Amino acid sequence: MEKAKKTKQIVIRFDDASYEKIKECAETEHRGLGEFVRHAALYYIKYFYKEKES
Repeated sequence: MEKAKKTKQIVIRFDDASYEKIKECAETEHRGLGEFVRHAALYYIKYFYKEKES
């Protein structure tokens, strides 16, 4: 992801079990929670969502 100023936000809520799984994954990748979730969403859009359009 390019280093652009981030100005938009999306608030999402997770149940406790999902939050803990996400937190563990973020720690494994040495990322903060927000950075991990942002990366995961962009990865999904790039690799999974576009494949369904084909």
